[in-house]
Amino acid sequence: MMTGETSFAAMMAQSIGALALVLAIFAGLVWLIKRFQDKVVPSKEGQMQVVQRLHIDSKNSVIEIRHGKQHYLLGVGVGGVQKIAKVPSDVAEQDV
Repeated sequence: MMTGETSFAAMMAQSIGALALVLAIFAGLVWLIKRFQDKVVPSKEGQMQVVQRLHIDSKNSVIEIRHGKQHYLLGVGVGGVQKIAKVPSDVAEQDV
């Protein structure tokens, strides 16, 4: 009877270990996706481009948008998108 109990305990330990491995792989994939999801690659097409994005916390961020020669700062969060400011063109040109 001891061999049956030992075998069951070994199977449970192996199952829990396999589950922990699968969960660790899943957590790693989620982390990678979140990390590289917000990488913005500037596009040469179109007039509107995201210049940069600054994350304030997990739900709020500030985005600099360029449309032609105009630059805008936008606040993005749970409540929606709000225009924070229009950046003067002389200040925006210094950053480029």
